[in-house]
Amino acid sequence: MTEEERKYREELEKNGEETIETNDDSFTGNNSILQSLADELGEHEKSKKKKFFNKFGGKSEGKSLKEVKELEEKVAKLEEQLKLKEEKISELEGSVKSLVAENRNQKTRIENEFRSKIKFAAEDFFKDFITVKDDFDKAMEFVPKGEEAEKDPFIQGIKHLVSKFENVCGKHGLQCISSIGEKFDPAIHQAMSMINVDGKEANEIVAEYVKCYKLHDRVIRPAMVVVASGLPATKPAETEEKAEEIEEKADETPATVEETAEQPENTEENGNC
Repeated sequence: MTEEERKYREELEKNGEETIETNDDSFTGNNSILQSLADELGEHEKSKKKKFFNKFGGKSEGKSLKEVKELEEKVAKLEEQLKLKEEKISELEGSVKSLVAENRNQKTRIENEFRSKIKFAAEDFFKDFITVKDDFDKAMEFVPKGEEAEKDPFIQGIKHLVSKFENVCGKHGLQCISSIGEKFDPAIHQAMSMINVDGKEANEIVAEYVKCYKLHDRVIRPAMVVVASGLPATKPAETEEKAEEIEEKADETPATVEETAEQPENTEENGNC
């Protein structure tokens, strides 16, 4: 309630019945008071609107066109800065994701290398140890055949020792691959020579000097073999002479053969020795 309304009400209460009995002139005076109050209220509303538009940049009151343009320029500049910040955030997110992926790949690579080192830790040992197996194989070629050999406890002991040797090697992932009659495979074979042999296809292995050994899925020594050319022998006795010559060379070849280069991996086992 405004001050004018309060005064007006006090005046009405003070006059009491006299106000009711007033003539038209007094009633007209009261109307003029009410009108003045209404005018004051209207001016108050206008003042409130003016303050509102001055505070929030209303174009209708208090702000010039130049000031409005300056505000629009500031808003555009802030929007541009916000866009740059968002682009920078996206760039940083991409960098973080790239670093996380690189770290994950490096961790996986290190783990795989560590497992591989553990898996093939005994590779050098087996490279030397298979020469002992070569000596066993050479000795078994001179074991006599027949019933007497089957009853000889010494020969049976050697056979049992060879069998146990193969079981232990297989338990630790060492495999011996037979090559006779197989096709030449550069992953596990090393060709020493090529000859003409009747009845043999091209690239078929007809003899081997040393056998191939694999540790798990890695070749630690390739087989040194003789490969057929696929052509018939020029003389009837040439095949037999070549076979005898190969056998003599195989007997003269030392059991210890160093691997000259690392061969590709081969996961297929061609046979048992």
